Amino acid sequence: MSTILITGGAGFVGSELGKILVKSDHKVKLLDNLEYGYRDNFEDNDELAKSFILADVRDADFSKYLKDVDIIFHFAGIAALPECETNPVKALEVNTTSVANVLHACRNSKVGKFIFASTSAVYENNDPETPFRENMQVFPNLIYATSKYNAEQICKSFAQNYDMDIVICRFFNVFGPHQDFRRKYPPFTSYLVREILAGRKPTIFNTADVKRDYIYVDDLLEYLTRIMNSPKHYCAEIFNLGSGYGYSATEIVKSLFDIMETPLDYNTGDPNTFWDKYDNLFNAAYNLNRKRICKEVYKHCIADTKKTVNEFNFSPQINLIEGLKSIIKFQRQ
Repeated sequence: MSTILITGGAGFVGSELGKILVKSDHKVKLLDNLEYGYRDNFEDNDELAKSFILADVRDADFSKYLKDVDIIFHFAGIAALPECETNPVKALEVNTTSVANVLHACRNSKVGKFIFASTSAVYENNDPETPFRENMQVFPNLIYATSKYNAEQICKSFAQNYDMDIVICRFFNVFGPHQDFRRKYPPFTSYLVREILAGRKPTIFNTADVKRDYIYVDDLLEYLTRIMNSPKHYCAEIFNLGSGYGYSATEIVKSLFDIMETPLDYNTGDPNTFWDKYDNLFNAAYNLNRKRICKEVYKHCIADTKKTVNEFNFSPQINLIEGLKSIIKFQRQ
């Protein structure tokens, strides 16, 4: 039995992973400052609720949280792209500097493995070279992707110079029930289900045949547990965690309307205005280039999963339709 610390543990993936690991008789500690996570995600589990740590990954004395910890999943971060553009200093502190902070604390601890949640966004300027392979040279330039890429480099530094066992996981689009749909700007699939169930027309900004990789949360969790249990020592090796299959926004919308046996009906938004709700990106002396926003909206992003499938002897099992049905059931309840 291992003691496992999950930073960002009150978020969607962190809390779901915590529940799985507790069932496997591991001792699990969730750490979160609750700025982006929610108590609702874990308080229905007594073990997780009792061991929850209200703290920030930027804490100067982070080592005090590592007593008896064997494995760390580092999920803490700011994921919303426009929010990172709006506050780049905070984004870099949380997404990049915190990784150095936690790894530095690990050097004087008994932590045996560090698993870092990176992102497929690092491939944002590799389109149209899909599917994306882990050994591709990447050229991110939005703040979110840049902050995550910089964090990957920090992971490599600690792995190479201190011989620490570190795994870099590039998450593609994770979806599933329990993904927060109540917040003002929820993830795409949860947003769509919420709007349709409420009898409102969802707005789609990308109606082109541009596809993105979606991996169901249970499949992602299976990968993460296999990575955790691997006896190999990884020197900041990178693995794509995706399904290897792409779906366009309109394919997903049509699938949802079909599942719910509802007439297809949605609004089409202007990609140029996709981030307009973030006023300070467009009212300064230098404003965000709207062509860059359009490029992000029309980004084609599919994982090459051969390396991951071969390494961990697993391939995703849940297809898009099954996953969407589970989201609908959860929101209806």
